[in-house]
Amino acid sequence: MAFYVPSCNTVYAWARQQDGEWVTEYGAKTLNAVRRIYPDTELLSFSEVKEAQNLGYRRPWVEISEARYIDQLEVLPPLDWCRGFGGESFKSREFTGGDVTAIFVSVEGRFFECHDLHTLKHKALIEDVITRFCPEKQLNSGH
Repeated sequence: MAFYVPSCNTVYAWARQQDGEWVTEYGAKTLNAVRRIYPDTELLSFSEVKEAQNLGYRRPWVEISEARYIDQLEVLPPLDWCRGFGGESFKSREFTGGDVTAIFVSVEGRFFECHDLHTLKHKALIEDVITRFCPEKQLNSGH
């Protein structure tokens, strides 16, 4: 368990039980004591913290310049660099936080960036960008 602060997208402290109450691992502060510092503090399990942090790091698709796309392609070796289904995608090796990284897509000379889970697949990324930004384009099932 952990004391998680949504407004800061961070863990204030890991929690342990003391006399039937959850307290901070060091200093034994109660949830109410921590809320005097950070009013939005929540007591969450590790998996809930991970999901909350991932959600906090995600950012929606935005259209970017070709220069930004190429710069990000060259700054570090890309993860999952793929072509097919009418576009190209890659992910940054530098993670934003948790399981979230910057994701880049190119479709018909247009370039896009979002921050999302590194586990998303190329086809789903291309479909999402085409649906949002190029609705007139048919999905190309070829490579």
